[in-house]
Amino acid sequence: MIAQRHVARATERKIDAIEFEMSRDIVKTRPPVVTKLDISEPTQPMDNKYHGMDFQSTLPMMLPTDYLLGQHSELSASAIAQSESVPLLEEAAILFASGQNQVAEQMLISVVKHPQHGIGTEIAWQMLFDLYRITHDQYKFESLSLDYANKFETSPPLWPENMPAMEQDTPQDQSSVNVTFPSKFDAGIVKNLEKLQQSSLKSHSVRLDFTRVKEVDPVGCGLLLRAIKNLKKSGHDLMLVHAQEFADKIRGILQVGRRDETEAPWLLLLEILQLLHFQKAFEEASMDYCVTFEVSPPAFEAPRNNVTSSFPEITLPEEMSDKFPMPVTVEGKMDILLKNIADQAANYNPLVLDCSRLDRVEFSASADLLSGLAPIAAKKGMSIRFEEVNYLVMMLFHAMGLKNIATISTRKH
Repeated sequence: MIAQRHVARATERKIDAIEFEMSRDIVKTRPPVVTKLDISEPTQPMDNKYHGMDFQSTLPMMLPTDYLLGQHSELSASAIAQSESVPLLEEAAILFASGQNQVAEQMLISVVKHPQHGIGTEIAWQMLFDLYRITHDQYKFESLSLDYANKFETSPPLWPENMPAMEQDTPQDQSSVNVTFPSKFDAGIVKNLEKLQQSSLKSHSVRLDFTRVKEVDPVGCGLLLRAIKNLKKSGHDLMLVHAQEFADKIRGILQVGRRDETEAPWLLLLEILQLLHFQKAFEEASMDYCVTFEVSPPAFEAPRNNVTSSFPEITLPEEMSDKFPMPVTVEGKMDILLKNIADQAANYNPLVLDCSRLDRVEFSASADLLSGLAPIAAKKGMSIRFEEVNYLVMMLFHAMGLKNIATISTRKH
């Protein structure tokens, strides 16, 4: 046991030394302060133009005066039909789906500042609230809430509990940091982590790709464990690619009851299982960890960060329920997600797609979703429902024609 402790301490010192060298090599620069945008008084004149776009290319809307968007979770068919006379809302939704958050924001601000759009203005308010929630911008969310309360004389949506706020001095570069790890996951990943540390200062979204990983080493596990904890503290959005297979490779070097040179592989395994929302697998691994190191098992804590995976099948529960849970982000290849949805449709009618966790649908993925759901909707007697949809995704679905094959109900704020 004494020998094992010496080896463990030596491994931890090696990890500490590598991190120290990383911190010496990286020149830390403070990112520029983000200008706070005042909805009531924009910091820069918009003149209803942005990047050559005309923000007044809309038609007036005529909807019943008793329709108050904030009190309904589902838009009526007539309201949706009328809302389509404001193409800016659909354009903003498509831009958001394409990752152009800042342009979408300016377009929505233009709509909320022109009340002649009727109910379309109210939809734009809700789309802005969703945009600020998804991008973790609590300052703008609360500023918009004050304006909303003054305008509508009713309670605004509330900032979600346990939602990490974006720091005021975090640059709002919408590009995602992409870090692909090599086949051998050991001390050599220090170069990848240096790139991660530098690039994460300029972006709020990080993509960790484990596709190439074939061998896992405890030192590499220790380095990544510390990096992930730092990303969680800073509130970064995480995209994990092939994380489930990576977790299996970590599990392959562990043995219950055998104390290796460091606890890092065990702790990294538990961290990844939490990020993937694999609670049952986490509890099983935590008990093995408890037995091995004779400590109390850690409790499962769902991540506060936005965490997505390139494998939508992880969102399908072990026991199928009457509602299919959509992932946080729908993007990339759709084959597995559409197969899981088809399996759900084979067992349940109506097909209910729970979008309570869904934040964004990539523009190209929305077209694939439409083509994948169309054959299901064409079956005699089959109906499809999207429930708890945020307003940005709702307008994208209507722009793409998903409203023609499914009922879409919005999320209650």
